[in-house]
Amino acid sequence: MTLQRTINYTLSALTIAVLAACSSQEQPVEPIKRGDSSHLSTQVAETPAKVLSDYNFYQSALAAAKQNDDMLPAQFLGQTADSAMVENVRNEWLKSLGRRGQWQQFNQQYAKLDKAGRAQEVQCYAESIGNGSGLAQELVKEIGRLPQGCTRLIENAAASGRLNSKDAWRRVRGLISNNQITDARNLAAALGSPFDGGGQGAQEYSLINVIGNKSKKQTSSAGQLESMAGGLTREQIGFAWGVLGHAQALQQNMSTAFQYYSRADRSQLSDEQFEWYARSALRLQRWNDLADIIESMPANLKNSPTWQYWLARSYTTQGNRSKARGLYEKAAASGRNFYALLSTEELGKRVSTRNNVGNASKNEVARLAKNGTISRALSLFKASQNSGDWQMRRQAQAEWRYATRGANEDLLLTAAQLAFDNQFYEMAVNSAERTDNKLNYNLRYISPFKDMTVRRANEVGIDPAWVYGLIRQESRFMLGAQSSAGAQGLMQVMPATARDIARKIGMSSSELYTMDGNIRMGTWYMADAKRRLQNNEVMATAGYNAGPGRARNWQASVPLEGAIYAETIPFNETRDYVKKVMTNATYYASLFNEPQTSLKRRMGTVPGRN
Repeated sequence: MTLQRTINYTLSALTIAVLAACSSQEQPVEPIKRGDSSHLSTQVAETPAKVLSDYNFYQSALAAAKQNDDMLPAQFLGQTADSAMVENVRNEWLKSLGRRGQWQQFNQQYAKLDKAGRAQEVQCYAESIGNGSGLAQELVKEIGRLPQGCTRLIENAAASGRLNSKDAWRRVRGLISNNQITDARNLAAALGSPFDGGGQGAQEYSLINVIGNKSKKQTSSAGQLESMAGGLTREQIGFAWGVLGHAQALQQNMSTAFQYYSRADRSQLSDEQFEWYARSALRLQRWNDLADIIESMPANLKNSPTWQYWLARSYTTQGNRSKARGLYEKAAASGRNFYALLSTEELGKRVSTRNNVGNASKNEVARLAKNGTISRALSLFKASQNSGDWQMRRQAQAEWRYATRGANEDLLLTAAQLAFDNQFYEMAVNSAERTDNKLNYNLRYISPFKDMTVRRANEVGIDPAWVYGLIRQESRFMLGAQSSAGAQGLMQVMPATARDIARKIGMSSSELYTMDGNIRMGTWYMADAKRRLQNNEVMATAGYNAGPGRARNWQASVPLEGAIYAETIPFNETRDYVKKVMTNATYYASLFNEPQTSLKRRMGTVPGRN
């Protein structure tokens, strides 16, 4: 941006602010009790005009920070109250300062950044100049791409001998397997053995013929690894088998995957590889092997609800019901997730949607609405509704998350009620589902547009609770929602799919953009997917997200427990989606007083491939 444009912009912003000040005086609000953060209690409400002025300036300042321009970020930060916008600009500016080695200014800005809001790359630059320690030693255990500042930190730490060499060479192998060849080459050089030097670096690079991006998917790679074994270390061989096992698991070749994984060095496996080792055993229902794999997992995986549940199931098949019960109890206590609910049912209990706390009072809601950080989010939300600006809507969401970060549960539920009252539905859900002890299920599982949704679901013969479970996951009830891929509305229907549906059921494809039309199309598509996929809700849910063809490809040759089918879906997004939709549906069934309130029964059995 030129200097003249900057001056014109600043004058424009000042004009808006002056007009806003004339029309509405900012009023302080009483402090609001919160948890770990304090920015909510100290801000005063700004006029909508001032918020929009800040937002317009924010976009320019953020773009300038990414282009190594110091003037606009400094100007924006100097005249804008603390907010998600300020935090984003400061993080981007700090990344730029770190890249350019402007350390004096970096330190000044870093000191102003809330610890909870520090981007990973910013922390890496800070550690590189002595602000913090231990991050490089943790990040070197990652085997995938990292931001530039973190890559530089790891390379500098390697060059100075501050890293565990086994971890560092494992990262080199991981980078090769993830096609990050430049980063792998640079790290090997920093370790003192470049790829073209004939030492360990050259030996590591030779693995590209087995674990490279294309090679690892080939059936011939296993034989090639065996032929190379005499010139490789145990760690290199063990790592390579893990890569090959992972590649086969993602292709649903579970028997082959399990065989390859069995030859891997478990200490070399990444978390994702370890989980797919377990999934290969799960899919094959090798329960004793599954228990052994889970028991050897790193603590962060072993103690997750997912693997607590499946380890308990493994113990059950071995007749060790006492150990299984203890794990079910731990998983059940983890919240309201898929495996918490399945574990609850294994303990002989059932889903509960009984609130243990009342609604926030109108006075509490009104007082919160006057707070500056909350008010800013609502101003952006309302402006985005009027303009249809989805980038502004996402910023409104970011401001809401910033405002409620570290909030206690009473405040979260008050915020959820305020968001719901303003039809800011996605943030009503966001706030309500972050409570662990004080529970309001009517806010956690909201059901707007109920008459219309239930009517359309009944017309096509599907469960309204399932529809609500899907909408909650697809759009969080955002009217007019648009995905990056082009999916539209509450039920996130693609325009091409809408045209096909409209032709089949005799409606205009333009109705995709109306509430009723979108729900009608979405529910019809759900019913059609269920019909085409052997009348199975689990497969239909997977098909709604990833396509019916993929849902069929993920079937086994024999009938498979629905939870096993879901856990072994190779797409991370779809696997998470299916589990959340089906869990949501179970909670909605309870709230709607439907009979199907067992998640295990709802998951049922996925039939074998025809």
